[in-house]
Amino acid sequence: MTTPDDSAAASPKTSRRWIWVGLKWSLFAAVILFVGLRARRLWQQDDGTLSGIAIQPGWLVLSGVVYAVGWLPSVWFWRELMLRLGGRVNFGDAARAYYCGHLGKYVPGKAMVLVIRSAIVKDRGTGVAVAAVTATVETLLMMGAGLAVAVALAPWLVTDAMLEGWPTWIRQTAVQPGVTAAFTLVAVLVSLPIIARLLTIIGVRMTPRSFLEGEQSMRISTGLVAKGLAAFVLSWACHGLSLGLTIQAVSPDVLSLADWPIWMGAVAAATAIGFAVLFAPGGMGVREGLLIEFLQVLPAVGPQQAVVAAVLLRIVWFTTEIVTAGVLYYAVRARGER
Repeated sequence: MTTPDDSAAASPKTSRRWIWVGLKWSLFAAVILFVGLRARRLWQQDDGTLSGIAIQPGWLVLSGVVYAVGWLPSVWFWRELMLRLGGRVNFGDAARAYYCGHLGKYVPGKAMVLVIRSAIVKDRGTGVAVAAVTATVETLLMMGAGLAVAVALAPWLVTDAMLEGWPTWIRQTAVQPGVTAAFTLVAVLVSLPIIARLLTIIGVRMTPRSFLEGEQSMRISTGLVAKGLAAFVLSWACHGLSLGLTIQAVSPDVLSLADWPIWMGAVAAATAIGFAVLFAPGGMGVREGLLIEFLQVLPAVGPQQAVVAAVLLRIVWFTTEIVTAGVLYYAVRARGER
């Protein structure tokens, strides 16, 4: 039976929750509006029509295939984490849960990714707690690797206009690819033990307590973190190539592998930053806005093409996630479902 005191206590909590929900959706709407207005201004720099855009679907299909393949190193690492923590899931089951979990990132807060992955592998030799914690760790390390890749490739992404107003030593360092890449690599290698320790702590604390039932021995080793970072570099390289193929679909005959560092750095930075913005489902709006700005570094990509490529990449990736999740969900059936 609910007492008046209980109702009074619940009311402020409910109010705060609704205020927070309203604030998140308001921020999301503001981001979409800002990016939309920016895209409109860039679009109008040309003739304001689609006359110069000829989309080639074949390149978009290839982009989707490369994007799907690009997540396989991440699947491998997530499975390795589960195995180290006592799980017994096979690669097919892990891939099924991983790709289906992608759809959860479009729910604000991104916790739904953990729920989907955990629910799918819980009857396949891996408990809910282990699946949830390892999914959290994998996601954090994947996005951290994305930021490191973006920093290492910053000289390909920045322009003189972007660096205006920054200290001289930063401007001089930012335009030297070798120095920036070497500094990033050394910083990551030196920080590996710290990263491993932090991931162990954060992975447990960021996982919903309802998933952490019973005592769990959870420790992420430095060696495993190093392997994960190497695997994630491959993932970001594939995602960058997916962006390049999308640009080719919009701007025929401009595809050059020499631009791969730009594609890779742009995707890594935009995706990682979009992930950090919790109120944007799937980083929607944030990622597109950043990609539009980064793509203008490419001389062969005009403002209109940058806008179209950024939007098409979202469509291609979302479609690929739905198709891949659907295929794997029904192709790799759970034990007892056959």
